[in-house]
Amino acid sequence: MSTGLLSAADRAVSGGFLWFRLARIFFLCLIVVMPWEAVTAAREIALAGGAFMLLLHLWVHGPRRFRRTVLFWPWLLYAACAAFSLLSAVDLAYSLGELRAEVLKGALVFYTAVHFVRHEEHLRQSYAALLVGAGVMAVSAVVFFGLEGGDLLTHQVRAGGLHNGYGGLATYLVTVWPFVLLAPRVWPERRLRVVWGLLVALSAVCGYITYSRAAWVAMLVETGLCLVIVSRRRLRAAVVGGVLCLAVLSASWLVPGAHHGENWRRLWRDPAGVGGTAGDLIALWRHSLGEIARHPFTGIGLGRHSFSKAYPRFRATHQPLLWHSHNMFIELALEMGLQGLAAILWAFVLLVWVLWPKAPPERGAVGDNFAAAAAVMVIGFSLRNLTDDFFVNDSALLLWLLAGLALAGRDWRREAD
Repeated sequence: MSTGLLSAADRAVSGGFLWFRLARIFFLCLIVVMPWEAVTAAREIALAGGAFMLLLHLWVHGPRRFRRTVLFWPWLLYAACAAFSLLSAVDLAYSLGELRAEVLKGALVFYTAVHFVRHEEHLRQSYAALLVGAGVMAVSAVVFFGLEGGDLLTHQVRAGGLHNGYGGLATYLVTVWPFVLLAPRVWPERRLRVVWGLLVALSAVCGYITYSRAAWVAMLVETGLCLVIVSRRRLRAAVVGGVLCLAVLSASWLVPGAHHGENWRRLWRDPAGVGGTAGDLIALWRHSLGEIARHPFTGIGLGRHSFSKAYPRFRATHQPLLWHSHNMFIELALEMGLQGLAAILWAFVLLVWVLWPKAPPERGAVGDNFAAAAAVMVIGFSLRNLTDDFFVNDSALLLWLLAGLALAGRDWRREAD
């Protein structure tokens, strides 16, 4: 009798109800299509459908307990700072739209992911969907790069694949790279070794042909961190990995596409005269930091286009690509003040602190390996966005989605215990 009741409960938790099955279809599709720039409507339908069906399932079948997670207070502070920035926004209507598109939608994605995991199998399916999406993105990027006349010896053509350009693709690759690296520990079967090898190789090649140097560094650091995570002698692994990362980074200085027109000899004596991409960024950051120093707690309003609206003189005297601050953390401080930056830093530090494994995750343990990959993802995402700002749109939504899943796996295990 008790066995039958337990089996029925297990079936319910694992998604036996109609509403949860529909929510699962929408949510898994969302993970795959999230970075596909040309199918924005499909992404919106999958997001809204998944959230609504999951809410309906929880309301009808329960449990209705709200999972706050450790990010509850950082999220409240972030939302409050975003709303407060509207008072000083250079374009209120535009920033109000960004509040809905970035903050409110980000919270919806995060808490949908948090409440999606009712059983370990749900996290496993989400992980598998992410890997399928990564494979589709990698193959398409290589194919389109070849069709567009890409050259491995120059950065004139840069892979964008199904994304909106090389910057978006590079950010996506940095986000999923730790999950790709740790996938063999979740599915250690010998028959899958070739699949994992191909996926790792394709993702690495795609990272290279974006010619995003920040993505190269981020993926390299993520690789070293994953090696530390799976090692039982972490201090030694960290030292050896650090030396190897520096060696690879130094060697990458010699590969084609590593230089984008800079004269590095002038870096110390005349930073503004370095030229190329780095020279443009130095001028941009000097201006942005100066504006933050003048108004540290008063933002210009949410949205990267607020920069162009607030500083038309700077835009008129610099090249067109410098339409925002090209640094996620500087951009957050500009848009919402230092308090907004503090909210995101609080959230990121908490994620790494909570999800970082104290011991190497066991093989087959999907929750532990997913959490470890998510912790590395946050670090890599932050590094990649030191020279750009892709904490927007699908890039930010995917970050929040994966962070929500990682915390859901952690909270589900606690509830099960």
